[in-house]
Amino acid sequence: MLEAQLQAALTRRERLGLRRTLQSQGHAGLVDVSSNDYLSLSRVPSIRQAVADALADVRIGSGGSRLLDGDSPLHARAEARLAAYFGAPAALLFNSGYDANVSLLTTLPQPGDIVVHDALVHASMHDGIRASRAAAVRAFRHNDAGDLERVLRGVLEELDATDEVQAGRRNVFLALESVYSMDGTVCSLRALAGVLEKFAPRGARHILVDEAHGVGVYGRGGRGVCEALQLAHVPSVRLITFGKAWGCAGAVVLCPPLWREYLLNYARPLIYSTALAPMQVAAVLCVLDALERGDVDEQIATLHTRTRQLYAALGRPYVCDPLPPAPIVPVYSAQPLELAARVQRAGFLVRAVRYPTVPRGEERVRLCVHAHNTREEMEQLAAVLAAPDASL
Repeated sequence: MLEAQLQAALTRRERLGLRRTLQSQGHAGLVDVSSNDYLSLSRVPSIRQAVADALADVRIGSGGSRLLDGDSPLHARAEARLAAYFGAPAALLFNSGYDANVSLLTTLPQPGDIVVHDALVHASMHDGIRASRAAAVRAFRHNDAGDLERVLRGVLEELDATDEVQAGRRNVFLALESVYSMDGTVCSLRALAGVLEKFAPRGARHILVDEAHGVGVYGRGGRGVCEALQLAHVPSVRLITFGKAWGCAGAVVLCPPLWREYLLNYARPLIYSTALAPMQVAAVLCVLDALERGDVDEQIATLHTRTRQLYAALGRPYVCDPLPPAPIVPVYSAQPLELAARVQRAGFLVRAVRYPTVPRGEERVRLCVHAHNTREEMEQLAAVLAAPDASL
């Protein structure tokens, strides 16, 4: 019975053209404009050698959860260095950004609290919110401070919670991404934080910013969008992931020390998972070494140059002031699979993104620029996309 039900669900997805499959073969020789390795650090020889040298001195696996046998001086040293680099009071390593977001949003909002979030936040935030203890969860239109104000006013009236929030008996959480992974838009953090200030006093308002696609790309030494906007003090929590621009794996939550202790005691994905492998922690530290020395500054500058060149070649404006455009460039298409296949035949690795990852009617091919890409590649890619049958 179950097998029939599972097969029926897959068949239905197949019929709708939505069935997902692994695509790990057949892309040798294609120009990568798909992966999240924005700074191309996973292929930098000096970093690769540093990681290889570091692995000689660390265990492959951690052997248990952080609270049992998986903790080590290496984990503690990494957290201390990451907290110092990002100017945060404390840091806590997680196996992934997904685990971290689920942990934050299932544990931090208390019974009776309110969570508002940008409509385009990552699936991991949605999963955490769904399992949270918050009294109300509401979405507002992407990057729209006016709609956030409307939503907040409405939910406070609905719960008759205005006085309780002002008295600090209820908290309001605002969940955001610094760079949105499918659209490449940069968070309007200053305007959104200003709205939140109108409704909740300092101790009762908390902003969670997922910097997964902003860290490494923006800010001094790649410290992220919050730092670039000189607003690193505004979020209560910043989530830094290592699987994108850092070219590694894992994540770290930057937060107050009390929140770190609370997560250690209540975050189930952390408590009941084997700790981040020492070999991964060592790799993260090697990248951090390079960032601290300024060795990655050239890659960051090149990435922004290539992104601007792609926008110019596409003839598309970008509005990202005061920051450069993000290296995520969506190309909307009514036939994203066909467009992706044609671009791949022209020599570029791209991916179609469809419902349910993005809303119906917003299907696209998602382009990601990298520091190792060339100006010529950006111009050639734009020429392929500009062909008459590109369905832009």
